[in-house]
Amino acid sequence: MARTSEFRTLAKLVRRLGLAGFEPVLVGGMALIVYGSSRATFDTDLLTARPRDLAAAKRLMTAVFGAGFDYISKYDADGLPISWIDVPNVAAARVMTDGPDTCFFWNRDAEMRIDLLLDFPLQASGVIQESNSIELAANLRLAVASLEHLAALKEIAVRDRNRPEDALDLAFIRSKLQQ
Repeated sequence: MARTSEFRTLAKLVRRLGLAGFEPVLVGGMALIVYGSSRATFDTDLLTARPRDLAAAKRLMTAVFGAGFDYISKYDADGLPISWIDVPNVAAARVMTDGPDTCFFWNRDAEMRIDLLLDFPLQASGVIQESNSIELAANLRLAVASLEHLAALKEIAVRDRNRPEDALDLAFIRSKLQQ
């Protein structure tokens, strides 16, 4: 991976999540790129465990905010963030009261979006056990979902969203699995 601003920001986030007790696994378009897809994507999807209580939610949000991200609370019609929460404890309370499956974050400096999937739509622990990994920095690795888990995730996306790019992604994954 190139050492871009986004790369450094991702490495900082992964390190902080690990220190907070949340092991992330890369899924989505960026994971497909790791496996050789030419897919273009504008966000990074990380799957991790859902916080079980407010203390865990605070650790999670403190880690994400410490990497320079704010919690996106509203988008405009074009999908650009227009409102966000910039206080970790407020974001943690919102996660615990609203119980979202996915939290969206924006890093203004890197102009980078992270989608944090909280045991959704698969349990993070099972995906991590069968993951591969890439080196982000010295002594820092990031788990990448296996092709089998990426296929399962894309099958869910095709069923639920029925977007053409999901079908193309699934075809790519299936061709890689047949190699």
